[in-house]
Amino acid sequence: MKKLFGALAAITAVVFVIAYISDITSAVLTAVERCLNVIIPSLFIMMVLSRYIVSKRLFEPLEKLMKFPSKLLGFSPRLMTVFILSNIGGYPIGASMLSQMVNSGEITPKQAEVCASYCFCSGPAFLVGAVGMCVYGSKSVGYMMFLSCVIADLAACIIYNRVFGISRAALQGSISTQNTYTLTDAISDSGKAMFSMCAVIVSFSAVTVVLQKACTAFSIDPTLLAPLFEITNVTSFPPAKLSLLPYCAALVAFGGLCVWLQNASLIKNSFSIARTLLLRIPISVLSGMIFKGIYSTFSDRYMASGAELGGLVVNIDNFAPSICLIIMIFMILNKKRLAFQ
Repeated sequence: MKKLFGALAAITAVVFVIAYISDITSAVLTAVERCLNVIIPSLFIMMVLSRYIVSKRLFEPLEKLMKFPSKLLGFSPRLMTVFILSNIGGYPIGASMLSQMVNSGEITPKQAEVCASYCFCSGPAFLVGAVGMCVYGSKSVGYMMFLSCVIADLAACIIYNRVFGISRAALQGSISTQNTYTLTDAISDSGKAMFSMCAVIVSFSAVTVVLQKACTAFSIDPTLLAPLFEITNVTSFPPAKLSLLPYCAALVAFGGLCVWLQNASLIKNSFSIARTLLLRIPISVLSGMIFKGIYSTFSDRYMASGAELGGLVVNIDNFAPSICLIIMIFMILNKKRLAFQ
């Protein structure tokens, strides 16, 4: 029965693709454009730095300075570094770093599942550049969303670490520095991870078409639901509806199902992403509530007049630099392969 259900689902998917090939083509082109204009420019450098820092253990000299704040948050100084980098680096940074630590035996999969729920943030690059400036014409909106997400992560860190016993669980021991790991290795590894992420985003674009067709059938605006599936759709939010800002902040804190599929592809079998996803939901709700409080307090002082505009304020165009970056990564990977041969 299970095989029959799978065969029927596959046939249905093929029929749907054939029937709506023009809509799916348009969705794929939009997804590729978002990858080139938003995802690659805002995440790649932080992915390279985080991989290099973790692999070379460059954060170890700072662990003594982090003893007090890490004790307050309820975990080790080493995980404190992961928390900081993941909250400023972008969605996949935390899961990627925690996966490396699980594979090296520094933390257990259970610890990683809990820590990954709050080591998760879009980072200021996406929020300020793509959401704040592009949609609402205000950098302040982006900073408010970033601040609300970080505060919610801090609150979850303090609570979850004590509820799940992370504060009482020590790391499994110090792992020796990988002296052979170079910056070139970090670039090539990040390039592979970035390609995997973008492939998931492009593949997930077909879900957007399904969503649009379902919403049309029930007379529902798909703009408000699309970010639940793929978070870069938040750049298509109606900028004139400022009342939706807390909802937007909660969506950005959640990340969307596509981001969680990207994280699952990055961590592979290091730990289960399902538990992390469930723990993330209340953090996202809390982030939206915190944003509402911050916005109601500071909006009159910091909001730009351009926020009332009915269209995009800034057009993101990082196509050429992203293509150059992809070519550079391909050359590095090819050079390493030739050297090995």
